[in-house]
Amino acid sequence: MTDTASPLVPSAALATPIRWRLLLIAMTIYAALSAWMAVASEGFLEADGITHYLARRFALSQPLHIVGVWSRPVCVLLYCLPAYTGGLVATRLTSLVLVLLTALLTVDVARRAGFRRPEVAGLLLLTQPLLFAHSFSELTEVPFALMLLAMFAAYQRRWFGTMAIIAAVAPAARPEGFGVLAVAAVALLAHRRFAWLAVLPLGVVAWNYAGWRVFGATEWYPWWQWLRMNWPYSPQSVYGSGHAYYFLVILPAVVGPVAFPFVWAGAWQCLFRSPRDGAARSGGARGWLAAVLADHPFRCRVLMALVPLGVLIGHSLLWAMGRMASNGEPRYMLVAAPFWALLAALGWEWLRDWAPSLRPVRLAAAAAIVPLLANAAYPSFPLSGQVDDRLARAFVDRRNADTPEAAALRRKYPLIAASLPHVFLRLDIDRLDTTRVADPSQASVARVPRGVMMVWDDIYSTHNSNEAYCVSEQLLATHGWKPVHTIHDEGRRVVVYLSPLDIEGNPTGLPSAAD
Repeated sequence: MTDTASPLVPSAALATPIRWRLLLIAMTIYAALSAWMAVASEGFLEADGITHYLARRFALSQPLHIVGVWSRPVCVLLYCLPAYTGGLVATRLTSLVLVLLTALLTVDVARRAGFRRPEVAGLLLLTQPLLFAHSFSELTEVPFALMLLAMFAAYQRRWFGTMAIIAAVAPAARPEGFGVLAVAAVALLAHRRFAWLAVLPLGVVAWNYAGWRVFGATEWYPWWQWLRMNWPYSPQSVYGSGHAYYFLVILPAVVGPVAFPFVWAGAWQCLFRSPRDGAARSGGARGWLAAVLADHPFRCRVLMALVPLGVLIGHSLLWAMGRMASNGEPRYMLVAAPFWALLAALGWEWLRDWAPSLRPVRLAAAAAIVPLLANAAYPSFPLSGQVDDRLARAFVDRRNADTPEAAALRRKYPLIAASLPHVFLRLDIDRLDTTRVADPSQASVARVPRGVMMVWDDIYSTHNSNEAYCVSEQLLATHGWKPVHTIHDEGRRVVVYLSPLDIEGNPTGLPSAAD
């Protein structure tokens, strides 16, 4: 593969004007709506968002969150200051800033790739329904999508050092980062940038060593095994499996129903047409491969399609096989959100050659109006309080009640064990604060620690990406835990259990009760 056979981009690409006014108007409207949702939303897209938020909020006082596999070191470092200083709203606004940066970089990538209207890629990114929902969330897909796009942009410019550095830290942002490492290694080998290959493992090496030191595992196993020993995803998912074509079916909800057909037209253009003149590649498979090896702009176009298609295929296989704790979440497709937008914009350009009246403003309006109408028909935003939060609030209100009985229980059972993250959000406590929190794992339940109040939930306590944290009521009963209170709400059930030994080691003698 050669780096000098062709210019960086088609000759006219960098001279392509960007309609900044249109893009900035769209970004302003988007930011206003997202900020409103960040403030007005009482609920969460997913309970995982609470877990990530709490890790970031307490990271400055608890280094375990910074190196934790579940909390994602890169994401914790990005969000910890906003979470600590501004709480939940500041955390959500940080996601909005990352989305806007992604939109700007998407437009620049489109310009360098020779798109005739690069701002359309930014518009189609901002009209993705699921991305809008995540622009005020606390999850990890948005920062990873920006990292993946930045890595591609560095490759597009042949900034191999920058690409290698981003790839090196990608595994510390999301599990897909390990796939990113492999792709980066292939690219560096193909371009004979052998020196930069040494950078790729440094992120995982540093993460292993830091985790080993911070977790105090220095006497248990060698430092290079820390990540393997603390990997939270069970090989066989407890969430089961589903159809291999599931993610393809729900893709319109990710990219938008209007943009969905353009994605496939754009993928065809990327894979089989020259970025210079739009001519179809000829010469069969051998000629296509020769073009990929010799022509950097065409190579970038091919990767522009292979990245999102690889994400789609990879997660489809994991969901079909029930591996890596996959539970079929549509948000997994968001890690490639800017690439879906790039494909849709290229497909729109191809269609516009046949229908010149299809203007970008009309396209963006049509793409935005569909989810707006859907929300008007079935209101989902702003996010309202959900049953999980009501269950947690009912428990916290009962535990913190200003009564002698509640005060006595708090003294005798100062530790909380819970898989329902809303409990810790309501209490505003760190899940790793061992003076107030106990581990809710199977091993901890079997040890029967003293002074623990277990909040058992019929969803979160029985389903977890880590099988060691799936606790059944039968397991609790086997080890003598005492149910003292049950909370019901919309078919959901939370049971409060007390460890069978109090702090002094005497039986609790508390009766079982339910209401």
